[in-house]
Amino acid sequence: MFEFLKPRHLRYRSLEEWRERERITSFLHPGNPKLEARLKRQFEELRRHLWKWHLKHLTPEERKEINAGTHPSQAPRLIDQARTIFEEFRARLAKLPYLAEVSLVARHTDRPVFRVRLSQDVGWRVWQEHVPPFYRGFEVVIVLPGSKPVLTRETAEKIIPNGMSEREVYEFLGANATVSLANGGKYLSYQFPPTPPKVDPKIPGIIIVVSNGVVVGRQFGQ
Repeated sequence: MFEFLKPRHLRYRSLEEWRERERITSFLHPGNPKLEARLKRQFEELRRHLWKWHLKHLTPEERKEINAGTHPSQAPRLIDQARTIFEEFRARLAKLPYLAEVSLVARHTDRPVFRVRLSQDVGWRVWQEHVPPFYRGFEVVIVLPGSKPVLTRETAEKIIPNGMSEREVYEFLGANATVSLANGGKYLSYQFPPTPPKVDPKIPGIIIVVSNGVVVGRQFGQ
């Protein structure tokens, strides 16, 4: 498809570029549900579009492994095979001065991803030329610098709102949750201490209720 025929949100080279150029500061718009639905739809469409573009540039062998579900990016059980590609990716970024950490993250039943944490407040124009949204079949997640908001009983509904993705929950609270399945949903149980940064130490624990990959509720420990 010619570039000018694509929907505008599919012309961007990263999710971050899309958010900045479209001046998207939040995906939550309770007073405008149509806008909220449109932003979430465009987010997923752009993410799929970037993935399809990446998929076309993989080797035939890598595409075959992904289609067969045997590529190391497909499941946490393949984490050991993923380390070779991860080390290659980390070495590629080693000389970039604005990176704080490059890590391989596998979240329970979710697929392994490469997480790149920035140490400086640099825009996508700086890092986009060197840090791709995908690398050899793995999604690359960018974590911007800056402090997280403090999670308390009063702020939990705002910080971990309904509709937040399961992946974003792991980004905020960490991957050390006890996962259980019940009543058609998934329960991510966190027990504190140790208390993650920016979580109120008075909270002994929290359970995040997930359905169809997104948050639908929160329950606090006693």
